[in-house]
Amino acid sequence: MTRGRHRGDRLLRWYPAEWRHRYGDELAALVEDTLDGRPPPVRLRLSLACAGTAERLRSGGVVGTSRPPAEWLRAGALVVLAAWAGVVVAAGAFAKVSEHFATVAPPASLGTARAAFDLVAAAGAFATLSVVAGALVAQPAAMRFLWSGGWPGVRRPVLRAGVATAVVAGALPELVRWAHRLDVAQRNGADPRYSTAFVGWAVAAGVALALWTAAGVGLARRIDLGPRVLRVEAALAVGVAVAAAVIGVSVAVWWATMARVAPWFLSGSAPGTRPSTWTADRIGVEGLLAVAVVVAAYGLVRVLRSWRAVPVVPAD
Repeated sequence: MTRGRHRGDRLLRWYPAEWRHRYGDELAALVEDTLDGRPPPVRLRLSLACAGTAERLRSGGVVGTSRPPAEWLRAGALVVLAAWAGVVVAAGAFAKVSEHFATVAPPASLGTARAAFDLVAAAGAFATLSVVAGALVAQPAAMRFLWSGGWPGVRRPVLRAGVATAVVAGALPELVRWAHRLDVAQRNGADPRYSTAFVGWAVAAGVALALWTAAGVGLARRIDLGPRVLRVEAALAVGVAVAAAVIGVSVAVWWATMARVAPWFLSGSAPGTRPSTWTADRIGVEGLLAVAVVVAAYGLVRVLRSWRAVPVVPAD
């Protein structure tokens, strides 16, 4: 096989395996002839990446109507799961930003902020339990898949997620010991070295979560789930999507309330000052939450559109 053909095959990795088996040879040959030994231009790379990603989404039931309704239902639930991972990252950053907020102003003026904070915690707990319940419901099918020889297909993403988790867990004790040697101001931005280390650890934790989510989605796409189990998973996904929306709204309410009552707290300024509350923290957290809520809403719509089309098999 020529060097150009190897290059064409690499470019086709964006497409799902089933599509590559059917059409990959023809497209790889076309790419090879088009390039004529030249390196692929950026425009061709982007075109193949976009087309391959769109084909992956269609083959997975995320978009389009070419797949059976049961695949829409599964895909919608998995989209909500992926969105929930983004909510978890944003909620973790929010928890860090909101530390000790109840002590910066008279309690009477913080009633709305406390209620919003409590609602974030309650919705987060509900969604977390729903995700755990979904994993437990799917566990029998997952074990059957793994015991029947499916482990090699998911081994690599699981190992990557495990290594990332080990790195994050290994760094946490030292970060905690470092934090205990600092005062509140130093832990909240006054010590640049600690802030850099904490941000790096948080990014690593987010990467580990993303890798576990990708591994879970990959496994869930491969296992055989009956209609009843699919409906249970979809119902749990509906709850998670609603919880994500509640968290998004509650965080926005908390931030708006704190911006009115104690704006200095949000920017780390001197008490009594009124700096801009549109800090990098706020833009990052609320922006990520907005994206996650929109993605979860799309998954919810996908679930609701396919719900009635999935038959219910009577219990034996």
